[in-house]
Amino acid sequence: MSYSTDRSGLGFWKEKEVRLEAAHILDLVDAVHNEASKQITTFLSFAMREWTQAVLHKEHLTFMEAGGFQEAELIRMIIAPWGETLQATDANISLLWVRPMNPRAQLEHRQILGSLMSLGFKRDVLGDIQAGRNGLYIATTSEIALFLLDHWTQAGREKIKVSLYKDKPDLCPDLGEERRITVHSSRLDTVIANAFGVSRSVAQEWISQGKVRTDGLVVNKADAEVQTDEMISCRGQGRVKLLKWSQTRKERIAWQIVLFRSQRL
Repeated sequence: MSYSTDRSGLGFWKEKEVRLEAAHILDLVDAVHNEASKQITTFLSFAMREWTQAVLHKEHLTFMEAGGFQEAELIRMIIAPWGETLQATDANISLLWVRPMNPRAQLEHRQILGSLMSLGFKRDVLGDIQAGRNGLYIATTSEIALFLLDHWTQAGREKIKVSLYKDKPDLCPDLGEERRITVHSSRLDTVIANAFGVSRSVAQEWISQGKVRTDGLVVNKADAEVQTDEMISCRGQGRVKLLKWSQTRKERIAWQIVLFRSQRL
């Protein structure tokens, strides 16, 4: 009799498409149990990663995360029977280097993602897109890399060159901008909203979607109090390093921060 993972946890996801993604992960878990073989997910978001980790701990399975870049935001997860040794190369991730044919042109993230979608690919086979000194680097599943090398020739209006990159990518330096923000409280949503220049409702939506981490851990409470020296990351937006705070004459809170704008998509 084949093993079947408990599916009651799928009710956590409200959107049908995301619930189907979670169901596919449970199918992979069943395959690991029944076939005693390694399985690999597609690229997972922060929220799906956290959910999958909880499932795998409960199922007593071994797993490893890999995204093609250090501290990747989108990762693939390798799942295997308990105790099996895993390596990052098991994730079958290829790194592509994309440059414009016109040396004076500059590629933008939206051009890259839009052109890939127009080729019929879904977002879950594409990892982070990061800016390099001479073009962009893209993590993809190895299954589609060869197709892209042969058929991906244009991004927007720009003709492009695509090659497989096996060395450490020459990324643009992640330089932060130091600034001062003034807030009425040190709630997470308030600090994020002021740091990135968005409304509190947008910041709260990021938090509820699992896009916000504090020192690497997902935070799902908008009213959580931030602390000095914390690093807050918002997927697709960037990171905020909290340096120190002081009180203003009008009894507001002034935070000295370093803002790192995301170079990923």
